[in-house]
Amino acid sequence: MITESTASHRVADCLVRVDDVHLPIAEAVTMVRQLSHRDRAIHDEIVDHCLIRAEVRADVEPLTEDDLRAAAEEFRDGVPLRDRAETLAWVAEMGMSGGQFEGFITLIARRRRFRRRKEAELAPGYLAHHQDDFDQVRAMWVTSAHPVNGEILRGLGGLLGCPEAAVVVGTRLARDLPAPLRHAPRDTLVGPVAFERGYLTGLVLERRAAGADSETLAMAGRAAFGEWLTARRERASIEWHWTTS
Repeated sequence: MITESTASHRVADCLVRVDDVHLPIAEAVTMVRQLSHRDRAIHDEIVDHCLIRAEVRADVEPLTEDDLRAAAEEFRDGVPLRDRAETLAWVAEMGMSGGQFEGFITLIARRRRFRRRKEAELAPGYLAHHQDDFDQVRAMWVTSAHPVNGEILRGLGGLLGCPEAAVVVGTRLARDLPAPLRHAPRDTLVGPVAFERGYLTGLVLERRAAGADSETLAMAGRAAFGEWLTARRERASIEWHWTTS
């Protein structure tokens, strides 16, 4: 049973509550230090951390030395820290004991293991429904302020009169191409179509269908996990505890 004073103390020490997981301010500060160089919004990263923490709460399966080593490497790369001396200095700066730091790395290892297993679970179904997103596509496209006749892509000389045009030629996963090109068949001209603040015209040169090899399944698993986590975040009850002076 939580008394009023205990509940007040919990809220005072807590940055956010996600469902029934309360994230202490000290742990959130540690996360911000580790995540601040990434592109994603930090508040989303913090919520995702809480959601995965809830998933591993009942995990008592022993971790291997490889699990812990990989977790420690991920942590050091994320901060970043170059060696043992810098790691010890960081631990001291954060006010952690040796046991607290060990528990911190253990939590990272359990989160990594959960994610790896969830990705493997979700990958086959995701790939079955999004297989063409993982096709290898070689294409060329031009983005410009004004519409460009696609036929000149078959002989780029015509673009010399378009000084504002930017031309890209390369091979990418279909899902990483500009949206108008993602599902176009081989030797298909696309556009000109409105794109971002101008126009896009493209030509698909080659398209190789994706298979269910280990590399493609791994990519599908990562994409599926991202969607799963987004859906969990949208369903979660989230309460931030901000203080003002």
